[in-house]
Amino acid sequence: ADGEPHILLEEADGSGTWTPGRELVTRIYELQERPRLVVLVSCQSAGSGDEPTTQDDGVLAALGPRLAEAGVPAVIAMQGNLTMQTAAEFMPVFFSELRRDGQVDRAMSVARGAVRERPDWWMPVLFMRLRSGRIGYKPGFGDEREGLRKWPALLRNIEAGRCTPIVGPGASEWLLGSRREIAARWAADFGYPMDPNGNESLPQVAQYLAVDQDVMFMRDELDRQIIGEVVRRYGEWLPPALAAASPDELVSAAAALAQSQAGMAIFHTLARLPLPIYVTTNPGNLLSNALREVEVTVNGQHRCKEPVVEVCRWNDSLATLPSIFEEDRDYRPSVERPLVFHLFGRLDEPESLVVTEDDFFDYLIGVTSNNDLIPIVVRNALVNSALLFLGFGLDDWDFRVLFRSIINRQGSRRRNNYAHVAAQIDPEAGRIQEPEGARRYLETYFDKEADISIFWGGVADFTAELAKRLKLGLDGTS
Repeated sequence: ADGEPHILLEEADGSGTWTPGRELVTRIYELQERPRLVVLVSCQSAGSGDEPTTQDDGVLAALGPRLAEAGVPAVIAMQGNLTMQTAAEFMPVFFSELRRDGQVDRAMSVARGAVRERPDWWMPVLFMRLRSGRIGYKPGFGDEREGLRKWPALLRNIEAGRCTPIVGPGASEWLLGSRREIAARWAADFGYPMDPNGNESLPQVAQYLAVDQDVMFMRDELDRQIIGEVVRRYGEWLPPALAAASPDELVSAAAALAQSQAGMAIFHTLARLPLPIYVTTNPGNLLSNALREVEVTVNGQHRCKEPVVEVCRWNDSLATLPSIFEEDRDYRPSVERPLVFHLFGRLDEPESLVVTEDDFFDYLIGVTSNNDLIPIVVRNALVNSALLFLGFGLDDWDFRVLFRSIINRQGSRRRNNYAHVAAQIDPEAGRIQEPEGARRYLETYFDKEADISIFWGGVADFTAELAKRLKLGLDGTS
């Protein structure tokens, strides 16, 4: 209608509602994890080729290209009016071939060949953001033989308490939202004028916002984004008393509602590990809350773990914060009283948050020039235990700054005694055009610096496999 594609959505009562296609595009763009493939078996979903209203003959006004532009890795749409018979012959072949290896372009070619005798064989078209043509990756180590070899060492180190998890932002995106999405919203809302390739980089967009407005405005906006995301996901179940709650309080309340979800399973699995130290770049309290729910036996008595929370004092304004290492000089992290060390700040201490480019630069300069900014027990753990990186993206500032600050520390030779694992998020189709090349690059980058095995897959994939191999039960027993 009027050059705008519409879709007919079925309501709960069986009735239909005509909805502008742009609304579907908007909803998909707002998703944390967009579908890897969308198939539009509808006429002219790739354009009819004869619309006079646009310079591109209407192609970009159609729904298929818009979905590809919104970040869907692969979209199959129809260029013109496809017959039902052609669709009935094309689709089974396409999906059968796709199941073989995930190569959407190859499956598309085979399916087109299957209907080549049909007069409209040419109408199914593919919009793809990947050069490789592969829309999915099976979770696992970069080299499966290496994976089978590394698991025993990792499990042994965990069971012996010789492992330090380092938890990244990907572990909490299911609740707090993606940093890329926050950056994209800010870039659109506040007119980010710089390189459009930086629109999804939170440090870059946050830096612009802090300079264009001020630092406090940027922090207020970050609070608003987190609160808005939590309310959007769980607002209908949150008690009215939390209407004016802080981001930290809302996160805790929402996490309590999400105990059975896969996102919280990540933290439950980590909390059940017999480890004394956890390092996190997440600003929320999901990890410490999960630890408090795990029972341990001390002197024959059952009690819950009592995590001690510390934050890196990377700037002068944090120097007066209380510290367990000053209040109790006999404190040593243990399974019963584990240390949760926040490298990049906490929501309840806004001055501690590392968000902008300047923050990351100041942080890196600070921790590499002053060892005391990170407690000695944490420093020792980072060089004398197996490191388990969880939930970092390929190009996250968190990961790069963290990694550079760790490998530059004295004693890094001792790190070579351990098998380290980075559970890395898959190269995403909407953000990286050559996933296989990205894999090779990152694995080579790590090999130059430390013996780190790459597990390709989401954090939930890795922690589920870890729990299975450790035989961790839902009740916390092993």
